[in-house]
Amino acid sequence: MKLLLDENVPVDIIGDLKRAGHDVEHANKNCRQMPDSKVLEYAFKNKRLIISFDSDFCNLRKREHYGIIKVNGKIKKPANAIIELLKKEKNKDTKNIYYQIDLKKVSKEEKVYGKKHKNPFKQFHKTYIILECLEQN
Repeated sequence: MKLLLDENVPVDIIGDLKRAGHDVEHANKNCRQMPDSKVLEYAFKNKRLIISFDSDFCNLRKREHYGIIKVNGKIKKPANAIIELLKKEKNKDTKNIYYQIDLKKVSKEEKVYGKKHKNPFKQFHKTYIILECLEQN
C-alpha cells in the first residue's frame, strides 16, 4: 500500500512499514510545513493513505482522500498496530475511509452516499476492528 506519514509521525517506523511491504513516504520529503489541507491534496493526487498522530485530519475526512489513519500517541508500538490494521484491510479500497487507532480497538468510518444523487455526501457509517497487538497492551 502507498502511505504518506504526516510530519508528526516518527521516521523510525518507516523501516518497519517498508519491511511489511509498503511504499512509504514521509511528509518531511515533499510536504514539509504545508497546511494539512495541502498535505491531503498531495496524498490524494499521489493515491497515498495518510498516517498521522494528531487529530487535524479528522476535520478533513469529509474531503476526497485515499484513506486516513489517526494513531493515538499513547500506543506503545504504533508500527505494529498500523501494520496489523493494513494487513486486515489488504485488498480493500481505503478511499474515503477514516481509521482511528485507539488503545484497545480501531474505529473505521466510511462515507455513505445516496443512490439518487450524483455523489452527495450523506453520512458516515462506523464499524470497529479489533487488533491483537492492542489487546496485548
